[in-house]
Order: sequence, then C-alpha cells, then structure tokens
Amino acid sequence: MVKYFFRLDDIAPNMDWSNFSRIRDIFRRYGVRPLFAIIPDLKDSKLLNFEFNSDFWKTVRELSSDGWIAGQHGYQHLAKGDGGVFKIHSNGEFGGLNLDEQKKMIRLGKEIMLKNNLGPEVFIAPRHSFDYSTIGALKENNFRYISDGIGLYPFKKRNIIWLPQILWRPRKGLFGMVTIAFHTNTMSLEEISNLEKFIKENRNKIGNFSELMEWYTQSNSIKRVITFFINQAFKIVWWPVFWTKFRISK
Repeated sequence: MVKYFFRLDDIAPNMDWSNFSRIRDIFRRYGVRPLFAIIPDLKDSKLLNFEFNSDFWKTVRELSSDGWIAGQHGYQHLAKGDGGVFKIHSNGEFGGLNLDEQKKMIRLGKEIMLKNNLGPEVFIAPRHSFDYSTIGALKENNFRYISDGIGLYPFKKRNIIWLPQILWRPRKGLFGMVTIAFHTNTMSLEEISNLEKFIKENRNKIGNFSELMEWYTQSNSIKRVITFFINQAFKIVWWPVFWTKFRISK
C-alpha cells in the first residue's frame, strides 16, 4: 500500500503568504499535518523580495503545537557550496564545504530555532545540497533525521534516519512511504487546487509526517531488510526517469 506525506519548503518570514495561507487552510480542512522546512536566518535575495511577516515565529509555533513538524531548512539559504552527493542541482548551501563550517552553520541555525521554542529533529538541505560531512555535522548537532534520499521507505545510513523525498508534485504510486515536497512561493492557483483534489481523492492514503518519522524505529528487522532491497531496486529505476523527465519539468 502507498502512503503519501507532504513537505513545505522555504518557510520563512519573507514568503508568499497568500499561497501559504491557502495551503495551510487545505491541510487544516483535511486534518493533514506536514513537515514544514524553516529557513532560520534567511539571506537569499530572491526570497527576501516576498512580503515580510513580523508574526512569523508565532505562526510557526502555533502550527508546531497543532502537530506540524518543524524542520530546519539549512541556515541562510545561500548557494555557497556545490551540488553535494546527489547533484540534483549544481550548487547549494552545504555540499563541498568543510566539516567545521558546516557544523557552525547547522549549529547557528538550530540555535535560532531553539530560541524561538522549536527543537528541530529533521534537517532539509536547500537544493538537496549536502554531503557526508553534512551528515557528521547533523549528528554532532543532535539531528535524528534528514528529509532526503532516494527510496520508497525510510532507511538508516551513517547513523541517521533518511526520509526519502522523490516527488515535487502529486503523482499516484502503488506502494511505499512517499514524501512530496512543495515550494509554496512558486505554486500557481491551479497547482494549489490540484493539491486539494489529490488529498480529497486519496484521503485514506495520506499520513501525518510524524508517522513517517516513527516508521523506521517501529519496524522490525525483517521489514527493514525487505524494504532495503526495495529501495535499492527503486533507485535503479528512479534515476533515469528523474534525469530524463522530472528534473526537466519540476
């Protein structure tokens, strides 16, 4: 059986608040609690052009209290590094930087979130740009999960739990624990409408993100072995499709 989970990227004081409010209301209407990826110290000039909301931290605390999962979306959302291990993009915030610099960036970002009464356990690297130094830096900063990776089920690698994210728009599947990521700032009204339609049509197949976070630790060793081989087979299929279709259109 397939189950879908949602992630909202680029959540910051400066964003398209009309779009965000529309999507928030849809999730509330259907009782869906996603992961929302918060940029702790936004410096990205493209995003700074959006409307600023002085009540931002109050708003995200309220959502967190309602069961939404507050994740840390990098630090400042700047493209300082390379494409990282996946090279989905040519640059990003963390890939290729030395370990000490990455540890500092992640620590400073987490301190901002803790100061605002949010204790993130999930890390989301901007532009999928991270490497194995990033994983080491995350462990030193007590992160338990990274929302990334190619697979149909969560897995553990380098002593951190990976929550695979393989889609950027709703698409129906047959089985797996599938995370669909959205950038609310750039979604059209039609795309928002399609999101609600997808939720309505697949309501019994949509889970809260906390359920995905618990899946690996609650799975027995047999299930982990089976899903390991499913993930390995899926990677062989996913990468060619991604490079020839999804990457061009996402």
